[in-house]
Amino acid sequence: MTITRREFIAQAAATSIASSMMGTESRASVQPEKTAISAEARRRRDLETFLKIFPPSRTPATGRINAHDKTWENWVKRTGALPPDFEEMPSIPFLPNPLMYSENGRQIAVTNEVQWNRRKQWIRAQVERWVFGRMPPPPDTLRAIVTSIQREGTTTVRDVRLEFGPGHRATLRLQLIIPDGKGPFPVFLTNYGRRLPWLYTAVRRGYIGCYYAANDPMYGDVDDSDAYIDIYPEYDFSCLARWAWAASRAMDYLVTQPEIDKDAIGLAGHSRGGKQALLAAAFDERIAAVIPSSGNTGGCDPWRYTTDMFANESIELLTAAQPHWFHPQLRFFAGREDKLPIDQNMLAALIAPRGLMMNAAYAESAGNPFGFEQAYRSVLPVYALFGQEENLWLYLRDGRHPTSAENVEQFMDFFDSMFDRKRHPKSETWILGYSFEKWQKLSGEKIDPLQYPKMSVGDFLNQANGHAIGSEQEWVEKKKSIQQKISTMLGEAPPRVPFVAHDNISETDFSSEGWLATLYERPIDDSNRQMRCKLEGMGAVGLPFGDGLNGDLFYPLDADGKPKPGEWPVVIWLPPYSYQNGWSSYSPWRSEGWIYDLDARPSFPLLAKRGFAIFAFDHVGFGSRIHQAKYFYDRYPGWSMLGNMIEDTRAAVDALTKLKEIDASKIFLMGYALGGKVGLLTAGFEDRVKGVVSICGFDTLRLDTAASGTEGIRQYSHLHGLLPRLGFFAGYEDRVPFDFDEVLALVAPKPTLIVAPTLDRYARIADVQREVEASKKVYALLGKPEALQFETPVDINRFPQRTQERAFDWLSQV
Repeated sequence: MTITRREFIAQAAATSIASSMMGTESRASVQPEKTAISAEARRRRDLETFLKIFPPSRTPATGRINAHDKTWENWVKRTGALPPDFEEMPSIPFLPNPLMYSENGRQIAVTNEVQWNRRKQWIRAQVERWVFGRMPPPPDTLRAIVTSIQREGTTTVRDVRLEFGPGHRATLRLQLIIPDGKGPFPVFLTNYGRRLPWLYTAVRRGYIGCYYAANDPMYGDVDDSDAYIDIYPEYDFSCLARWAWAASRAMDYLVTQPEIDKDAIGLAGHSRGGKQALLAAAFDERIAAVIPSSGNTGGCDPWRYTTDMFANESIELLTAAQPHWFHPQLRFFAGREDKLPIDQNMLAALIAPRGLMMNAAYAESAGNPFGFEQAYRSVLPVYALFGQEENLWLYLRDGRHPTSAENVEQFMDFFDSMFDRKRHPKSETWILGYSFEKWQKLSGEKIDPLQYPKMSVGDFLNQANGHAIGSEQEWVEKKKSIQQKISTMLGEAPPRVPFVAHDNISETDFSSEGWLATLYERPIDDSNRQMRCKLEGMGAVGLPFGDGLNGDLFYPLDADGKPKPGEWPVVIWLPPYSYQNGWSSYSPWRSEGWIYDLDARPSFPLLAKRGFAIFAFDHVGFGSRIHQAKYFYDRYPGWSMLGNMIEDTRAAVDALTKLKEIDASKIFLMGYALGGKVGLLTAGFEDRVKGVVSICGFDTLRLDTAASGTEGIRQYSHLHGLLPRLGFFAGYEDRVPFDFDEVLALVAPKPTLIVAPTLDRYARIADVQREVEASKKVYALLGKPEALQFETPVDINRFPQRTQERAFDWLSQV
């Protein structure tokens, strides 16, 4: 019996969408029937769990997933699609290397162009399979109909309708703006129309501006590519893929025109248009250079660095809010980003050695300078393979999501450089700029891990003579030795003098969080924001503390809108890896065009309604303090950023204890991801802390080996630069001087809530349970076994509303 290609695709969605992957690029071998049934059972179980923990996707205002489906759930129901068998897929916790591939179980480095061309085909196939869907081949016939020609200013504007595909039913409208003068001209190609500012600057710089009508109708135009769903039913390409494929149809026309320099066609797109521009250039090598401006998640920012703890547009968020943008199967990887065989860095690498400018604003809400820098580091060796490093630019601009006229001028500088019109200095804007190797040179540190004893879970419960610790006094002595080991790893803190703290919240001060804080619309910078806080039952005031720092104190109001009488318990909020805007990620008063229901930050209004004050400040290297990261180890080579974070948190405790409005006996720390780690470590040293809530903040340093599939201790030493000294122990994790079972024991007997989701890809739940159980023995020894609460919800690494409410309940009862 024969089947149509469309029927084949539909069956494939149900049966082979997620075939097991044994290596980074090879399918699992065929398994016996019994194993196959077991795999299907696992996949059905995972789908059931997925549907329980994630909210339904939303019907997009524009666009369709395909001809039949309006939401992701519709697609699952129609196709019977199941998640991949994640247990059989390898974990790739760091960015997959574009220049490494597997062959017969061996890892082979790409060293020449022939190998790279083979590698490119594999990457393209994986990108289509997992992220964007399969795109049709170029049409055999394409005809262009000029629908109008008119003079506008000193340019000629030509409107063209392309017709192609089966029965020439597919169309794409182009508009060319041709400057006066002698050609051939370079081309600035974009789906960013004349209602938006880009084309004007391009024409002024001597380029033909070419707009193609495959974009989001929210920009005021019709998306010509939406009809391709029905015209090419055997292909499952998503909305972004259709836009990108349309860009190639514009290229089909442009390369035939005599007034155009065919070797100087540059493509640019912004936001969602930036995502499709990257994809188009990766698949169409006639595009000589590309600028995916602020494409962010799904653009140049890798999926692995856009998870909830980065306070970003995660796979889950994007595929729920815009289910038609990507192929529906991508949503299965929410919380399992490490299982993706490829990532956006590999898509970007496909453009080498042609021109690529990785561009975004480092302080925009959906951006992530850390992710961009990691992607740039990964792609640069591919350009080096061709000796064309100058063709890869990193341009992380000031400001927020929209571009300015000056930004577009810099885009044109890039295109001029790529097309040999005029060479401009390469842009390589490091915002963070950390690397372990650079730190080693700055610090001169050398640690021999073999000089440290091997340790396992719970070993800290024994004294030096091997006998178990059996008394509170023996624990006090052991506690000092653990604190000393941690302090040694954190490094030597510089001298500091205590800040002259305020006595009450009404005192004025002259401290500032700097100009970046104004982008985040923090309430103390704008009277309208203060009014908004009052409407939400909170007051807000700036509070100086520490070494010339400033934070924001939110406090409860009574029914008359005045500060609630009495002393307030206070929660110090310690944020996750929100590089782009610190503690204020997606706060309720943000107005950047999107309103997110994102859970990277707790609901301050809900806490205030329970009578709590909340103090929030940025970690060093994050948000308003992001520029302190780049030169931190130049200035403090013997210290660590994690040590700085702990000292800042203790300084916040100092400032809060001095305020007459604060109940100094009820100072709590609450943190998520990075903040959860900082909170536990701070509480292990700071006696004035009443209790701690740590969400996804408990690590198992000695158990996080390379075989665990997690980022392990390298997240501290090689990725984020938090605690570089741990880098010497990579491969010798059992010799790490301290672990979090000891850290948690230091916190005892303070009330502590540890929340460790069972599906957290950054920390294996069995390892976390093992270490927490060891720590419990110290709480029992100190007569407070009930003070430690350990909860393991079925969830991924995030801080959802239900977990927030549980944390708030716990705080209210302590």
